[in-house]
Amino acid sequence: MLAVLAATTDGIDLGRLLLDLTLMLVMAKVAAEIFDRLHIPVVIGEIGVGIVLGPSILGWVRTGDIVFFLAEIGVIVLLAQVGMETDIDELRRVGRSSLTVGVIGVAAPMAMGYFAATALGESTNTALFVGAALTATSIGITARVFGDLRALSTPEARTVLGAAVADDVLGLIILTVVTRIVQQGSVDIATVSSTIGLAVGFLVVSGFIGLAVFPGFLRRIGSASRSSSTIPVVAIALVLAFAVLADLANLAPIIGAFVAGLGLRKVAVHERIERDLSSLGQIFVPVFFLYIGISTDVSSMLDGRVLLVALLLSAIAIVGKLLSAFGALGTTSDKLVIGFGMLPRGEVGLIFATIGLSVGALNDELYGSILVVVLLTTLIAPPLLRWRIGASTNDQSQEPVTPEPPQGWLTVSDGHVQLNGRPPSSALSAIALDAALLVVDARPSNGLLDWFSAHRNSSVTWDRDATNRLVSVLRDGSARSWRFLDTIGFIQRALPELADAMAARASDSTELDPTHALHFPTVESIASSTHVRDSDSDELVLAAFARDVADSGADGMGALGRLDLDLTEMSQITRVIDGSAMLRSVVTTEPMNVDQRLISQLANHLHSPRVVEQCRHLSAARGDFNDRQYGALIEIVAEIQEVLSHPDL
Repeated sequence: MLAVLAATTDGIDLGRLLLDLTLMLVMAKVAAEIFDRLHIPVVIGEIGVGIVLGPSILGWVRTGDIVFFLAEIGVIVLLAQVGMETDIDELRRVGRSSLTVGVIGVAAPMAMGYFAATALGESTNTALFVGAALTATSIGITARVFGDLRALSTPEARTVLGAAVADDVLGLIILTVVTRIVQQGSVDIATVSSTIGLAVGFLVVSGFIGLAVFPGFLRRIGSASRSSSTIPVVAIALVLAFAVLADLANLAPIIGAFVAGLGLRKVAVHERIERDLSSLGQIFVPVFFLYIGISTDVSSMLDGRVLLVALLLSAIAIVGKLLSAFGALGTTSDKLVIGFGMLPRGEVGLIFATIGLSVGALNDELYGSILVVVLLTTLIAPPLLRWRIGASTNDQSQEPVTPEPPQGWLTVSDGHVQLNGRPPSSALSAIALDAALLVVDARPSNGLLDWFSAHRNSSVTWDRDATNRLVSVLRDGSARSWRFLDTIGFIQRALPELADAMAARASDSTELDPTHALHFPTVESIASSTHVRDSDSDELVLAAFARDVADSGADGMGALGRLDLDLTEMSQITRVIDGSAMLRSVVTTEPMNVDQRLISQLANHLHSPRVVEQCRHLSAARGDFNDRQYGALIEIVAEIQEVLSHPDL
């Protein structure tokens, strides 16, 4: 079959191409698994695999037009993902400090890189691309470190994540302008002005089309289509179409992909599109990073001059991003944490360098130097952040505490959940769970997030009052509630079993809903069917909670053990969970073979009509019975209740 296909592909060795792709994808995934376990950015491993497989070492895989094309698809998908993760509305909310940090974080490395390259004797075009390659920030690496350290709610994390929005937009504008200048071959006021006008004009016009047209267009497509795959396919086609439009405008195709991603974020079903785009990216994006490694001439990187230039540019890259922290002057934020958070260049810096090489602005030596800069800054940022955040501990015992005000610790004002006064750390559980309910319809204020940040290392105390509040969140909360509790690090400290369950759900690549990790299907079904709020229904909600945690592979009973339940309550909930499992087993395996002896055994085990009814609710809430099985459940429960109503039988 391969021989037949190869004969129709104008001399392309299809068998060799498929072998190359197999090696690339398998080795990329192996490297990703290893580096992820070592807490090293996966992109480093993928580039390393490319270097090993490429001509520099083993020579098993060589660059070619087909591999280059697949790498280009990968970078287009990657920039579309970046666009979908960029909230333009956030630019209005990030505040002065985040915006200033973002602007300085782009301007300082750009200027310093340009003058350094000029001092080294490089041409203006080359110097422009060197400066541009140093501007980017890979915020995904920083965000993961903040999350691992339960520091996402800190002022520093909010500043860096907000600055990343401005960084992405400004960086892509600079890339567009510099690429156009290099391609035109001249640098004068007319060229720069026309290029900036074209870039901004394209972003404005295409951005308006994406933001204004995409939502309605895809809504109509969804209404008319019968296949669930239609909308994701159309969305990907729009990404490619915008990349083509950018190319026709003599701009980098990734600019069009980024703008398309901005528009797709506004679509009602953007979660589904984002998940499908991510699945596509898992195949093509690693090809891009492997291609970078394959294309790298290691011998040129080991040249003494290249290494000296790499060290110089690395120093500029680090100092330039550290200077961005001056944008947060006047705040109480740790400026070093902000600077370290802006350090990693990651995938965006690699994109800039690769484009510079493709348009002839960078030679192999400078490309190798910039690659070293990207790898170095990406590697050093996580340990520096861990060191600095770990060193900035707070002495909670010295903080002044105020009495609880008459209106309570929390109120909602102007759409924000405000913290009133300075509560003691002992109130952490109560305030976290109460705030989780309020953020369903409001945003947490900076003051509230700052308080949780200051107490991120405080121990969490749990009592029966906290359990009642947890039940309220389970009943009336939303995905926003659980995201908030996860962001402030409360779940990991208070309910580590729940944190394990959410992590397992988030890593499930077969689940199309990206908010799946923040939902509890059994609990939600129980909450919607038990409108009367009493101790019986609370026990049922907790039983459903334990089942949802266990269904994700975590310890559901261990989670219940942390909730300060007395022995009677724990025994009751356990009986409901076990009884529900028994009912489900009977209904799903032998519903037509139920005799009076089995009914009597079930009645003897379940013991009371109340437990039987709770077991029925929990069994039905699982949601996977067909009509015949559900009918059998109702009949079996009725027979059990009949036996319990006549003990003499």
